[in-house]
Amino acid sequence: MGMLEDAIERLAEALQQTEDYRSYRDLRSAVEGNEASLALLRRYQSAQTALQLSALSGTEPSPEDISAFEGLSSLLYADPDTADYLLAQMRMQQLVADVIKRLTDAAGLELTLPEL
Repeated sequence: MGMLEDAIERLAEALQQTEDYRSYRDLRSAVEGNEASLALLRRYQSAQTALQLSALSGTEPSPEDISAFEGLSSLLYADPDTADYLLAQMRMQQLVADVIKRLTDAAGLELTLPEL
C-alpha cells in the first residue's frame, strides 16, 4: 500500500473509533432487528430518494410523495429507537460530508452541490 492508501485506512479506522460511529452502529443493529421498523425505514428512504430526485431534476414532487414522506417521518420520529437511529445517521452523514469537503479543498477541487 502507498502512503495515501495507508492514510485512508487510518482515517477509516479512526472514524470507526468515534462515539458517533459506535452509537450509529449499535442503533442500526437494534433497528435492523425489528422487522416493522426496518420496513418503515426502507419505505422512508424510498420516499426520501423520490423527493431528492424530483429536486435534482427541477420538477415539483407530487403531493402524494410529500404526504407519504411526511407520514413516514412522523411515524419514525415518534418511536425513540428509530428517531435516535435517524439522528445518529445524520451525524454520520455530516461527518463524512466534512471529510469529503476537507479532501476536495486540499485537492483544490470545487464541490458544488445542487440547491434543494
